[in-house]
Amino acid sequence: MAHVAIPVFRSRIAPVFDSCLRVLLIHIENDHEIKRTELRFDNLSSSERIAALQRAGVTTLICGGISEVLHTMLQSSGVCTITGIAGHVEEVLAAFLANRLDEPQFYMPGRRASRERPLPDPRGSLK
Repeated sequence: MAHVAIPVFRSRIAPVFDSCLRVLLIHIENDHEIKRTELRFDNLSSSERIAALQRAGVTTLICGGISEVLHTMLQSSGVCTITGIAGHVEEVLAAFLANRLDEPQFYMPGRRASRERPLPDPRGSLK
């Protein structure tokens, strides 16, 4: 089972993980959503954010921007990070499940596909 975290601002992907207040946790099994829960990040430090994701068993984080420090901490803890993503949460989640997050409509403004590394294949973390 995969546990995907998506920082949320209103109904969209939060622009910066470091300052988001809410994170949607989606539990996925066999490429289907099983359950949703939410974490609140009010007044949490960077290390507390990482610890909360670890306690929740997060395997993948889909976000917009993220600081290099938090990105490194997440990678060190074994969390696959998919960054530079924008859009409505439901559309992004559907694209993730269909392995379509590399389509330009999900790029944050200013992201250039030719200059970015390919997105990690989420299928590896789902099975």
